[in-house]
Amino acid sequence: MSARTVVLALLAVAGVSGAFIYGRRGGQETLPILGMVRQTEIRVAPEIGGRLASVAVAAGQHVKRGDVLAVIDNPDLTAALAETKAATASAAADRARTYSGTRPEQVSIAAEAVRTAQANLLLAQQQNDRAVTLNSKSFLSQQQLDESKASLAKAQADLDGKRAQYAAEQAGPTAEERRLADARVALAEAATASLEAQVAKTTLLAPADGTVGVRVAELGEIMAPGKAVLTLDVDDKRWFSFTMREDRLRGLTIGTTAPLTADDGRRLEARVVELRPLGEFATWRAARAVGDHDLNSFRVRFDPVEDVKGLEPGMTVWLTPR
Repeated sequence: MSARTVVLALLAVAGVSGAFIYGRRGGQETLPILGMVRQTEIRVAPEIGGRLASVAVAAGQHVKRGDVLAVIDNPDLTAALAETKAATASAAADRARTYSGTRPEQVSIAAEAVRTAQANLLLAQQQNDRAVTLNSKSFLSQQQLDESKASLAKAQADLDGKRAQYAAEQAGPTAEERRLADARVALAEAATASLEAQVAKTTLLAPADGTVGVRVAELGEIMAPGKAVLTLDVDDKRWFSFTMREDRLRGLTIGTTAPLTADDGRRLEARVVELRPLGEFATWRAARAVGDHDLNSFRVRFDPVEDVKGLEPGMTVWLTPR
């Protein structure tokens, strides 16, 4: 066999193989793409850490938004709340006492103290007058005279202090004292409200209507903030998931709509809401070294634009390429 014949035979085989591969590839591009019905799942987790005290629901149970799902026990938080409530009560009592003003008994006591100070001053004045007279006749030393004058000055200062105290008792609390009492109460109430909000978070409520899925944690387990206790499948939140090679997207972009076919033959209109590449593991490798290249795979999410009752998570849907 001549070299020319061999070359022609090889070219013929290559042509047939290329046509076969192209035809197979083209045929695949027209086949429907398999997808799956999925449902939005919420992982219910506490915002406050503690020990899982109780779970009020069971797997498969339907719940309404706001229903109690589980309770977290946090003794430290409970004790801190009790302490702040006591501090709030104390601050409120102090404010009430401040606003009530001075009691008549306190005013009477202050007035009596002024009268006593006046009597002491009068006595000190008389003693000082005698000391001056005796000193002028040399019957009293200068030191004794100085001590008498000091006693007189002390009595005068004591009277001034008692008079100031009496005036303050009559006037009652100042505006500044009342504002200070108000501020102390407001501060205590804010601390209490903050702790009450945290304690409320130890009760896990259903964020939406749905069906309880998997219970992840067990009673008595220490729960860190963000660690899921259970999952909740949200009602009427169906969507469709496809894994598509990039050469089969064919104009599918965020916001575009496409017809899907359900397993029962129903035609459904759905809109692309997510389109993101998958990892290296999902890359389609080229079979030929020349004239072909690797293709990435994308995760495509469709949200239905019409009623999809009867479709359950895990069911199959098809997308026919355009």
